[in-house]
Amino acid sequence: MIRFIVLSAALLLPPIAIQAASLPDGPYVSTSASAIEEVDPDYAVIDLRFRVVEPSPDEARATTNRAQQRLIGLLEPFQDALRDHRLESMQFGEEYEFDRERQKRLRVGYFGAFSFRLEVDDLDALGKLHYQLAGLEWNSLGNPAFKVADEEAAQDLARRRALEKAGQQARVLAEAQGARLGAVWGIMFEPMHDLAGRSPGLIGGSRAPQAEMRMSMAESEFALPVEPRPVRFEATVGVVFALETDPESGSGSRED
Repeated sequence: MIRFIVLSAALLLPPIAIQAASLPDGPYVSTSASAIEEVDPDYAVIDLRFRVVEPSPDEARATTNRAQQRLIGLLEPFQDALRDHRLESMQFGEEYEFDRERQKRLRVGYFGAFSFRLEVDDLDALGKLHYQLAGLEWNSLGNPAFKVADEEAAQDLARRRALEKAGQQARVLAEAQGARLGAVWGIMFEPMHDLAGRSPGLIGGSRAPQAEMRMSMAESEFALPVEPRPVRFEATVGVVFALETDPESGSGSRED
């Protein structure tokens, strides 16, 4: 008689699903696997934010306009390197600070602000462009974020690899019991269910420590860019197979 094999079964069905649906009748094997697909980037995104406070509305607007003109002038030699560039937002208004002694907000001037987004597809020119941008006065100059043009296709590759790994694991487990895989009962994408008090992000029932970045604001917002690196796509897939007796196994399944 074929022995039941259950690997991470609790990970594959949430409590609601377990109550609403039953697992296959008879022996089955249930497993899950993760896969990471690394894809070379197609372009990089740089986000810029500028903000200034001046004594009058006209001065705030003039300073903000000059900053935009300097940016446009800087980008002129890089037109062929840009996939896209656009003004995301622009704001003007009164600037206030809270006076603790008077316990009220006081107007201290007028602000001007804008945010700008650059998409650079000539990655060879990325370092030079970012270096020149760092020479301007920004409240925030983000490090390049690398992107791929077709994220869904890259994610599909990771899903397929995860499904292949999960199927191979199930096949090994079935053969170890003198059985073979039958029909697929179900496939779950991104199973996020608990097993013995553990869930994704948890190790031994407690949350895995996250790496902390300890750096000053100047270092984090104006750091020099890194070299272009692959974009990682990760997928987790669970699959449940029915188990069948393997006529070539001789004695059949192993007994406990």
